[in-house]
Amino acid sequence: MNKQLRKALIGVLFAVGSVLLTSLLFQTGVVEHLFGSNIFQALDRKAYDALMRARGERSHTSNVVIVKIDEYTIKQLDYPIAWDQFGSLLFVVSASGAKAIGVDLFFPSVKQDSLSEAQYDAFLKFAAVSNNVFHAIGPFVPEGGGANLKPSDVDRGAYASLHPFAIPESHGNGNISFPRATYIDERPVDSLSSLASGVGHVALTADPVDGVIRKLPFFIEYAGDYYPTFGAALAFYVLNIDRKSITVSATSDGLAVHAGSLEIPLTKNGDLMIDYTGGEKPFKEISFYDVLDAFTRGDKQTLSMFKDAVVIIGPTARSIGDQRATPLSETSPNCYVHANVYDQIMTGHYITHASFGGMMAILLVLSIIVAVVSMLLKIRWSLPVALVLLIGYVWFAYSAFANTGVVYNLTEPIFAIFFCYAGTMSFISATEGKQKAQIKNMFQRYVDASVVDQLIDNPTMLKLGGEEREITTLFADIEGFTRMAEKLGPQNTVGMLNAYLTEMTNVVIEEKGTLDKYIGDAIMAFWGAPLDDPENALHACTAALRMQKRLVSIHTKWIHFGRPVVNQRIGLNTGKAVVGNMGAEAKFNYTAVGDAVNLASRLEGVNKEYSTRLLMSEFTNQKVEGKVLSREMDMVVVVGKTEPVRIYELIDLAEEVQTDATKKFLDLYHAGLDAYKKRAWKSAIEQFQAALQIRKDDVVSNIYIQRSMMFLDAPPPDDWNGVFVMTKK
Repeated sequence: MNKQLRKALIGVLFAVGSVLLTSLLFQTGVVEHLFGSNIFQALDRKAYDALMRARGERSHTSNVVIVKIDEYTIKQLDYPIAWDQFGSLLFVVSASGAKAIGVDLFFPSVKQDSLSEAQYDAFLKFAAVSNNVFHAIGPFVPEGGGANLKPSDVDRGAYASLHPFAIPESHGNGNISFPRATYIDERPVDSLSSLASGVGHVALTADPVDGVIRKLPFFIEYAGDYYPTFGAALAFYVLNIDRKSITVSATSDGLAVHAGSLEIPLTKNGDLMIDYTGGEKPFKEISFYDVLDAFTRGDKQTLSMFKDAVVIIGPTARSIGDQRATPLSETSPNCYVHANVYDQIMTGHYITHASFGGMMAILLVLSIIVAVVSMLLKIRWSLPVALVLLIGYVWFAYSAFANTGVVYNLTEPIFAIFFCYAGTMSFISATEGKQKAQIKNMFQRYVDASVVDQLIDNPTMLKLGGEEREITTLFADIEGFTRMAEKLGPQNTVGMLNAYLTEMTNVVIEEKGTLDKYIGDAIMAFWGAPLDDPENALHACTAALRMQKRLVSIHTKWIHFGRPVVNQRIGLNTGKAVVGNMGAEAKFNYTAVGDAVNLASRLEGVNKEYSTRLLMSEFTNQKVEGKVLSREMDMVVVVGKTEPVRIYELIDLAEEVQTDATKKFLDLYHAGLDAYKKRAWKSAIEQFQAALQIRKDDVVSNIYIQRSMMFLDAPPPDDWNGVFVMTKK
């Protein structure tokens, strides 16, 4: 099987495993069973809250007014507020043009004294002329939803009082069940209930993970009747929806309430996800006391806020304690929750969760992409890909929620991607770590650290065992080393040699070369392997020039310690060679072999014949032409070869500034060489002699003068090609 395909399949296995692990942590009670709480589900809830906060304030109605029973009202009117004062409020609000009034408050029993009875009678009179009032009911919903409720358990008095405001069970689906109340523990007294326009339950569902109110049961079933949540009851009234026409049906993702033209999505458990409006104060607010005060003062401008408004009266004072945590606030009055429910029904803003199958598909796709990319690409590419996918998914989830109200879980994909990436990286580290260590141990002494890093990141660049590459080989040797060693003695020789080899090796490595070996005082290095280097010839030439300059720079230090000044000769050649690990199974070396390597070695020795320091072959010169300054030397056949090769002296990099004397010397030299090739012996002698006037110690010019003079007396044969055959290395 193809290696890349095998790695991709392994990545898919890691992806599947990551999705299964993530589902186990988030979708089951395993963590809670083991540790008493499920931190993963808690993180998921907080991510949902963060989405809602990030979205900010959504569009909402402008006709909701909250009448607050706040600390200021309590201070002015005491608490509980007297019946007649409450009745006055209902009258004022209704008379000011309110469409509907919701009272999110349970009235205490009337005390049996003349004052309480008088206040209560006044309250009923005001309530009688306020014909659009809805009262809260507080059902007791036992654990398990009251499935074992018996007919005898029903409060017959409550049933008779509330039944006219209910939605008959027959309009629901027989297979659908909502939380069932054992009894109604809080409700308006019969005399007040008979004057009401409707009721709505105020039961809230605190999330068992963190106690935050994110949803509420849309209906409570009591004695065969459905009672809608408080905000929904107000919305149905304002929209003039007949309670008897309301039905409930099952959908693929949960339940749906059908009321007139409305279709309200619910969860499978019959809960409405609350789409909080957000913002600082999305609804108009006024203190209970300020309403009465405005009426007393005849402040029509203040009271005009109730015109065509839906008014919810409820406690906001912390001392009353009717507050819970919401996604937007640690403490929020419950009446605000019901106002939000009313608003989202009126504006059609609903929250639904993406289907389980859809989320699993997303998890699997994201995990597979991350796993396969991690297995096939190096970390500097795979990590950005994983981060981009993660950021992209977060943006997708945010956009979906902000624009459509569909919730895509945030934390599950994050953990799935993390598990997947961590797993694949661990696998790669375990399986490829040995290979990387082998590569590092093999090359860290021969090449620059950056080259080792590239080989570790891309081991496919290296074919162990040998391959043919075009490389440029360098041989460097100290001139007259044997005689020098005899004078210095063993210890001084070793010290000087170590210093020399250290400096020259540093240059090779700095120029991205590969150190092959030391042969006594000689250095062999090459460029173009183990990594491909299209500029291997130029890099080798640059290294050779730097080696000569580095040697000159350390002469001062050597002279100080009594060491002799040394010269080195360098030969360069570019060509095909076999590069790889060679040697015995127990001990081998990364090296290069071939005719191209041998020619570089021979050119190092050819320097002796011309008293030069840097010689390169025509093959190297072709690669660096225009990038270096060089002069053609000769056409030679080196020892051990039969084919001639043209050789050049490497002078400097083309970008380096040359003196006028150097330029003139090279012009005269090349003019002489051109005349020599054309058999114009006298002209050649004149040009070379002129060149010697500038550089008196140029051995090459003298050689050509001697040859030209010889050919003046004894011209070469007609097939002469100017080749000089070397007889020694």
